[in-house]
Amino acid sequence: MAPETAALLESLERALLDPVVRADRVRLDALIADDFTEIGASGAVFGKAEVLAELPEQGGIAFETGPMRVHAVTDDVARVAYGITRRAGTDVRRSLRASWWRRDAGGAWRMVFHQGTPDTGAGTI
Repeated sequence: MAPETAALLESLERALLDPVVRADRVRLDALIADDFTEIGASGAVFGKAEVLAELPEQGGIAFETGPMRVHAVTDDVARVAYGITRRAGTDVRRSLRASWWRRDAGGAWRMVFHQGTPDTGAGTI
């Protein structure tokens, strides 16, 4: 994968953790594919409609990421993996994250799958 593509995917992943982007349904809609699925660290499963309805309503959450690893699967599909710390007041949770991104016919990258798994400390990404 070209370094500029890997940097772009990392920046898109980080954008989805930015409170300003998370509050903007139009921006979220542009970053998330229509066939998107998420398996949250809680075990709950979400589609795009749930994410567009719920993320903008969340507030007071901050994310701190570890290094991100971007892996090309094909020219138009990539996986981004990283560890994260989520803080909401005194609630602190660590998880391992993996996202799958797909480049659409217009050349835009959109997230198609995301999974968060509680970080037990048994491994690193």
